Amino acid sequence: MKPRLMITGHGETSRDPAKDLALTRDYLLYLRASMGKAVEEFVPFEEAYAKTDWSRFAKVPAFDAANRVNAYGTYLLMERELLGK
Repeated sequence: MKPRLMITGHGETSRDPAKDLALTRDYLLYLRASMGKAVEEFVPFEEAYAKTDWSRFAKVPAFDAANRVNAYGTYLLMERELLGK
């Protein structure tokens, strides 16, 4: 499928779905990698969040409103996954 438009969860309708989906995938992978590393190294969330370079994603719609919540949720999920190993 090669859609021309995509209704996103945040922001305007995407007119470049492939690019926007790739950015979302990259963000989610980065979120898991950065929070996962913090969990593995026993870095508290506040410190991990403050030290993470979010600049690549800072202009994504709703970043300011949602990123901290996303990061914390991912941090907790990564803790749970680590404990399950």
